[in-house]
Amino acid sequence: MRTLVASLALFAALFAAACQSTPSCCAGCSKVQSVVDSVAKQNPDCTRLSVHCAAAGGAAKFCASTDAARIGKPSDPEDLKAMQTGQPVVLDEAGAYDVTVPIHQADGKFHSACGVTLKGAGMTKEQAIAKATTIAKAVEAGLGGACECCCK
Repeated sequence: MRTLVASLALFAALFAAACQSTPSCCAGCSKVQSVVDSVAKQNPDCTRLSVHCAAAGGAAKFCASTDAARIGKPSDPEDLKAMQTGQPVVLDEAGAYDVTVPIHQADGKFHSACGVTLKGAGMTKEQAIAKATTIAKAVEAGLGGACECCCK
């Protein structure tokens, strides 16, 4: 567990340093996809990792995902709910937990969310929420903010 926490802290520090030297950390969807792929690789019990961002008109879409078929598609109702309420939303799937965690709050509203699907074997719902939140925070740190640039 200490190794995971140390790895996530190092990952966040490296991306934070990179973001400080560039005018726009979220330069495009390729950046968001790179962060998603990197964080997913560091978390083998994560079977799917996605980032959602709010688009014009209040809609939201998948702007990056380890499931390429989802990219560009409209977000699911649970993803929208997480952004609207500011609270994680959990779906209990067969052998897994699908947890959507709101990320990057601006102007009192969440404009992005991170969908984290974890293998559920031996894990309680509360443990899944805690782990998904840690993973979402690593994604958010890697992005250096919201991924709104992907949805313009």
